[in-house]
Amino acid sequence: MNCFPQDINGMLRWLKRVSSKCNILFCQGAMNVRKALRLYNLLMMKRNESMRNIITEFSSISDNMDKMKKKSKTIDIAGGTTGAVGGMTAVLGIAFAPVTLGASLIATVIGAGMVASAGGIGAHAAKAKKEIVNRMTVEKLVYDYKANVVDLEHCLGFILGGMNEIQRHDIARLQRAGAQTDSVKMAHLSQFVLSNKINQNGGTSPAYTCGMSSERLLLAFANEMDLYFKGKDSQKLKKSSKSKFSGRVRLLAENLQEELHNLNRMWEIRCTGTIKANLVVKD
Repeated sequence: MNCFPQDINGMLRWLKRVSSKCNILFCQGAMNVRKALRLYNLLMMKRNESMRNIITEFSSISDNMDKMKKKSKTIDIAGGTTGAVGGMTAVLGIAFAPVTLGASLIATVIGAGMVASAGGIGAHAAKAKKEIVNRMTVEKLVYDYKANVVDLEHCLGFILGGMNEIQRHDIARLQRAGAQTDSVKMAHLSQFVLSNKINQNGGTSPAYTCGMSSERLLLAFANEMDLYFKGKDSQKLKKSSKSKFSGRVRLLAENLQEELHNLNRMWEIRCTGTIKANLVVKD
């Protein structure tokens, strides 16, 4: 096979061009991930506390509903006694009830002139339940949390996908070819983050999602609201659904807390990895 100098020179120019393009793509990808990491850091600093507060609100709703359920049972016992035995027996029943009834209930009875009728106490309990939860309040919490978390999870999905692409390159070769120092640091950071994410997932491959673990949880919960409330325009829970709704809200809070923990965990890994990547490149 004849090999002419012009053919060799042409192929060498091709190799140089292709290698340079690979270098450019590597550096551009690394810079995109770096910019996304900066955005993730800013979002976490700005929104972390707000998301924790909303999760606390969800938990409080469930806690208050459970407490009211216990109070309602005690009140029903006291109210039934009124009809059978008399007003004074009902008052004594309240006085010796568990401390969980609180001073407010006793104060209500005293303020009503020691009138402990079954109807009166039942009405007070119903009013308290109405104040604790309504559909508009819950839907606003869902909307507020979604507004905070969707961008964060989308940003993290972009970062992990970008890091996965970066680590496919031969870092040592690109470094010898003159890749930017910041790009090389990002490559080492990518290796550190992805290896820690794999370990965190128990040895399974990391999932490169485009955001939405928490969003899916919130959408699923929002789609179930009609099961618990009397109608789309109704603020009142169905009487038969109160216990189920309390448990569902608690499950949502726990799941969102787990997802937020994961977001914070990736934030911590990123910070640790940045320090280690800087040390590796310096060495």
